[in-house]
Amino acid sequence: MKILSGDMDKYLKDESNSKSSNISAVYIPETTEELSKIIKAGENTPFTIYGGGTGITAGAIADKGSIISTEKLKKIEINPNEKRAFVQAGVLLKELHEQAAKHNLWFPVDSTEQTATLGGNIATNASGTRSFKYGNIRNFIDELKIILASGDTLLLKRGQVMAGGTKFYFNLGKGKVKFNIMDISGYFKFKNSSGYYMNSNMDLVDLLIGSEGTLGIVSEAGIKLLPRPYEINAFMIDFVSMEEAFDFVKAVKENKKDLSAISLEFIDQGSLALIRDKFSNLDKFRILVFVEIEAADSQDSDAKMEKFSEFLDKNGIWEKRVLVSATNEKKNFIYQVREAVPNAVNEYIRQKKLTKVSTDFAVADAEFDKMTNIYAHMLKYTKIRHVMFGHAGDNNLHINFLPENDKEHAEALVIYDDMAKEIIKLKGTISAEHGVGKMKKKYLADMYGADVINKMREIKAIFDPKGILNPGNIFDLGFL
Repeated sequence: MKILSGDMDKYLKDESNSKSSNISAVYIPETTEELSKIIKAGENTPFTIYGGGTGITAGAIADKGSIISTEKLKKIEINPNEKRAFVQAGVLLKELHEQAAKHNLWFPVDSTEQTATLGGNIATNASGTRSFKYGNIRNFIDELKIILASGDTLLLKRGQVMAGGTKFYFNLGKGKVKFNIMDISGYFKFKNSSGYYMNSNMDLVDLLIGSEGTLGIVSEAGIKLLPRPYEINAFMIDFVSMEEAFDFVKAVKENKKDLSAISLEFIDQGSLALIRDKFSNLDKFRILVFVEIEAADSQDSDAKMEKFSEFLDKNGIWEKRVLVSATNEKKNFIYQVREAVPNAVNEYIRQKKLTKVSTDFAVADAEFDKMTNIYAHMLKYTKIRHVMFGHAGDNNLHINFLPENDKEHAEALVIYDDMAKEIIKLKGTISAEHGVGKMKKKYLADMYGADVINKMREIKAIFDPKGILNPGNIFDLGFL
């Protein structure tokens, strides 16, 4: 195990460009056992977990205590017969993809940032571009190894510890634990990564997924894999206006199953302007919608291509407006364009030395038009440069502000705040996939109400009575 008391800069910032301060040490364990020993020896030391540094809500940032990096927890085991992977928390998404592909297997929860860690993805219940069909990472986790605030190790398999209604009663460390949850399953029946997952008769595994390291530290995980598709056909379609693009998005949603679509993505003209200098052949494109369709074999691929072509014709999409690729890997022009946008935004923010101001809102399908109207109305009156892109299929469009200076940054925060309040009025979520971290927590009480947040705090106190695990993530300690 390596311990750093100086030269820690690498571990003191994330992609939101937030920065840690007053950090006494960075610990880099190489095994789960070493991770456990760090916590046990720390007594009352606050510990913040640092994965790939790709988070954008300051979840890996702290203002005191020590940092634990998972970068050396890199073990991957693939069981091709069971279609399952066993990974440690520091394994990168791209590393899991590479290893699974060797066995003709596939992990479809595919975040744009391939250097994100599995531990971080589990901690935030991440999803990504293919959540349109496959949902979030929760759907693929069947086992967790968690380091508790005591330093004890909890090995938890799905189905092993279940709530009886809204009551949990199980062994935790050396004693029995009993507590109640609240059933909030009716709040958000769509993509959501805000606060603790609570549902009647739920699995304890699901409480830990998405808890952002506040209940325990993910050390290892069992992950379900799928047979690798024979082919994924990716379409990049050009539109002249937002209205035309969003009408097409709604048409794809209505025909989702019939088309076998696994992703439905959007990029506006501001996003394209940000990356045009990286791609000489983007000049003719204006506003883009991306659709991916998976196929089981060559015959299936031909049939689905024909069906989607008919769908395009029906919706007045001419062939000259469409680029098509067939691949199993994200290595061609279409994917390069989609993934270049968030990278360009992050680079801009780093250069300006400002913290990131970006939305991660989502709403129900019925509220999609209202959401986009709110965005259009509020952005109409600002001169701050901004881009909009993201997961149109999940009504999870990311607005990223690109302020020039501190004054514009402050104005962007005001607009963000106004947007958040309007989305909450639509019964939407302020964090669909990136987690709450420290940047978005002030909106949780408005989303859920004080009773729900206080219940989450009660659960936190059960698992982490001294408040040493990722302090400040999701909510502050103390009741409303």
